[in-house]
Amino acid sequence: MGLFGGVDDLERFLTRSCYLSLGSVPACWGLTIFLIGDVGWHFSFLVGCVLPLIAAYLGIRGKREIHTGMSATAFGLALASLPLMLGLAYLESL
Repeated sequence: MGLFGGVDDLERFLTRSCYLSLGSVPACWGLTIFLIGDVGWHFSFLVGCVLPLIAAYLGIRGKREIHTGMSATAFGLALASLPLMLGLAYLESL
């Protein structure tokens, strides 16, 4: 299962999924703090606080237990949390 380089190395995939899911936590929290200060509180910002933590937990656990499905889920949650949060905030503002 290659990722970002086309290399079929399981350890590299697990490590990159773990790091991406861990890196999404400060990115989402920073965006949430910025948007709360800019436009006020929306319930969709709760997604930006909770989903990255779940993704980080799944990424760390998937790397430790060598579960590719869990790591892929963490990768997907880390990528989907920002667009989901912004989309829900847009729908709430209508």
